[in-house]
Amino acid sequence: MSQLGNLDSKNSLEIMNIIKAISKQRLVLLVTHEVDLAQFYATRIIKLEDGNIIKDYQNEETDSLEYRVDNKIYLQDMKLNKTLTADNIKLDIYSDDVENIDIKLVIKNGNIYIKGQNKKIEVIDENSGIELIDGKYQKIDKSIYENHKYNLDEIINKSFKPKYSSIYSILKSIKYGFNKILNYTVLRKILLLGFLLSSMFVIYSIANIKGITDIRESDYVTMDKNYLKADVGMVNVDNYLKYENLDCVDYLIPGDGNTSFRIKMDNFYQLSNISVYLNGYLVDINKINENSIIKGRMPENDYELAIDKKIVEKMLKDPFSSVNLKEAGIKNEDELLNRKLIIDGMKEFTIVGFSDNLGESIYVKKDLFINILNNKTTTMFEMPSANGDLDESTVKDYNLFLEDIKITKGRLPENDYEVIINKSKEEEIELNKTIKTEVNSKQLTVVGFYESKTNSQNYLVNLNTVKYDIISKAKNFLVYPKDKQTALNIFKNEYHLNTIDVYEKAKKDYIQETKERIKSSVIFAGSILAISLVEIYLMMRSSFLSRIKEIGVLRAIGIKKQDIYKMFVGEILSITTIASLPGIALMSYILNQISKIPYADRMFIINFETIGLSICLIYIFNILVGLLPLFKVIRKTPARILTRNDVE
Repeated sequence: MSQLGNLDSKNSLEIMNIIKAISKQRLVLLVTHEVDLAQFYATRIIKLEDGNIIKDYQNEETDSLEYRVDNKIYLQDMKLNKTLTADNIKLDIYSDDVENIDIKLVIKNGNIYIKGQNKKIEVIDENSGIELIDGKYQKIDKSIYENHKYNLDEIINKSFKPKYSSIYSILKSIKYGFNKILNYTVLRKILLLGFLLSSMFVIYSIANIKGITDIRESDYVTMDKNYLKADVGMVNVDNYLKYENLDCVDYLIPGDGNTSFRIKMDNFYQLSNISVYLNGYLVDINKINENSIIKGRMPENDYELAIDKKIVEKMLKDPFSSVNLKEAGIKNEDELLNRKLIIDGMKEFTIVGFSDNLGESIYVKKDLFINILNNKTTTMFEMPSANGDLDESTVKDYNLFLEDIKITKGRLPENDYEVIINKSKEEEIELNKTIKTEVNSKQLTVVGFYESKTNSQNYLVNLNTVKYDIISKAKNFLVYPKDKQTALNIFKNEYHLNTIDVYEKAKKDYIQETKERIKSSVIFAGSILAISLVEIYLMMRSSFLSRIKEIGVLRAIGIKKQDIYKMFVGEILSITTIASLPGIALMSYILNQISKIPYADRMFIINFETIGLSICLIYIFNILVGLLPLFKVIRKTPARILTRNDVE
């Protein structure tokens, strides 16, 4: 499609001859108001009036064209043609007008000076472009274009694609954006605080999500990973003893195996009544070896034990126990090593080593489990009162009290369900008679009386009776299997017990909890990000509407859409850089400080990956949303953009 206009007559003919030559190889559409040119060159003419076609016909080309070229002067067509001579001067005069003309011609020192009255004077030389022809004008015939050759294929390389040179670069657009922000109104500058806050919440959420999703075994493992747990409501003693003898079972523990020891203080701290307890789950000492010990040594006697370092870390991080530990003079794990542990009625234990098996395990000889558990799991009995009834007392293993008691009558309770009691009850209770107190639904038989140096009132029985009492009161029991899968199948399928893999259950529950926490964090982050995106959408829309005339003009003069996009991307990048990056930096510092607080170190992960991801997301989302108002309008033609009535 070509449009001929704003050309002088010489160039018009040159262009028309080229177009005519091209039309032999390509279809050429020419829009012109010059009817003579169309009738001379065109093979088909379509006449338009007020946007409508009024005539369409095959043109019978005229043989000649009356089309004078402005820069050619035909001397013989002039009305006046005279030659004047004076001495050695010859002057030829040509004029197409016979009116009075007063011209002074001066020749001095080889220079020619011309003075005319109210006439334009133009000097004709090799640079003037005016051609004097000593002859008469003749009409143009078809030979002017028939002999004109123009090889289009030689000029246009088929592999050549015209290269568009962009008037905007990203750097130039960003610089333009910074300058525009500096000229924002006070209100719009205040709105930039929204970007700062939103970026802070975005990196907060991403760091929190990364912290939550950074699942480690230490996060959910509390018991030894080999334990199975059977929930039965109430444990039958006979069945329990049968389960103990299964080939797939190493040992059982009634209850959940959790117990606590009181840390023995130095004399100074002991007087201050500070109590610090060490809590954990019992595991047979034979389940670890020297390779498991990361500090200290393996226990060498019954009352030496090892604990997992997770117990130590938990105690030092816990805001309550850590305070008591510090007040008791224990500031780090080294000061816990070789500490004495107290459990009522038993000899003092000594911490001699730390392991690293992830669980909150206390490694001790399994033969001591029952007496250790009996410190926490006690059986309450009725003892004689003023009206002859029995008050409450506890069942203890008599072997623990041999140094404290002396049999005054009868004998030691060596058989199951036998008991000895303080001699103060001798008048109320007969020897070799049963009492109301029951263990495993069986009444205890009194086989002796004792006196105590410490005035102990406990019911003393053998270890089995203590064990039966704990079993009968338990609602579940732990299984340490020789083969986990085999034991799990037997307890679930053969004995139909509700048996779970403690490790897998803890892992599953933690992952489920993590999913809920992630969901909450994502919703929170999404809400904050949505607010930020709405804000940048409105700001960019406001900026866009204020410049829509400018955009329409740029499109009308041929500026590509991609350049318009670059212009606005630069502004978005500038806004994000000025308003969002400081927010990311500030929140990164805050979260880094928070992560140094105990129990908060796993809530957030702040590193280059987190910061980089946050920056990328903010820039990407801001660019996409910021360009939305532009996407809708830039598709329209420049004319429609310029005629929008929603802006001034």
